[in-house]
Amino acid sequence: MARVGYNEIKRMNAHREKRKQNLAKIGNWLAKKGWKIFLVIAVLAVAVWQGWFWIRKFNPAELRKLKTIDITGNRMLTWEEILQTAGLETGMPMSSIQADSVRARLLSLPLLQDVTIDVGLFWKVTIEVKETSPIMATLDKGIWKAYSERGMVLPIAGSAGLELPVATIGRNREIKQLAAFLQKMRVADESLYSEVSQVRVNEKDRAIEVYFTNVRFKVLFPLENATEKSFAHYRLLVDGLSQKMSLVKSLDLRFEGFAYAYPSVQEGK
Repeated sequence: MARVGYNEIKRMNAHREKRKQNLAKIGNWLAKKGWKIFLVIAVLAVAVWQGWFWIRKFNPAELRKLKTIDITGNRMLTWEEILQTAGLETGMPMSSIQADSVRARLLSLPLLQDVTIDVGLFWKVTIEVKETSPIMATLDKGIWKAYSERGMVLPIAGSAGLELPVATIGRNREIKQLAAFLQKMRVADESLYSEVSQVRVNEKDRAIEVYFTNVRFKVLFPLENATEKSFAHYRLLVDGLSQKMSLVKSLDLRFEGFAYAYPSVQEGK
């Protein structure tokens, strides 16, 4: 059995007493000031917990709100008509704005030929519109109607007084075919377009049949792929062979690089 000496017992008692004193000091300090630290720690813990809750719900995209809408090119359409159709309003999240969807909605307006949508990085949407114009007129049950380059009916009264080419429509699908053809002609040679009197689709010959105001014969242009060369070819023939063209009953320009003229004498037999 080991014996502990007097000095060792004394040292152990002194160490035990010192430890009690230290614990008492810590207890006294905690009783006086330590509760403040615990309170701060508790507040910080709650703040961190709440902060983490909001961080998880935070979506940076929601900070981008639409503030500015810039519209250019409109003359007939009002801002209200464009914005209502586009479905845009200030304050909406930029992340919910899809340029393709906005463009599709705007193109439902008959008075629009084309539109460009630019959704900015932060708070701005730019809408550049190109308004349409009447390209042809039809007489349907005694009522004149004007059509745009896209083949859509325009809200224009008295279309007969607009001096537009008159289209004869056999089927609804012919409206867009004739409108597209006349738009190609107007872009390629506006003066030639201004000379068009009547147009119609010739399904049998797969052609666009055109009557001009300054010649007596009809002209057949290709139905699907009329180009600037087709109109230039016609100009070359009419301006260069003006005397000979007076004997022509019809001029076939359906085949690029070739022209077939049918004299009125032969066609009458």
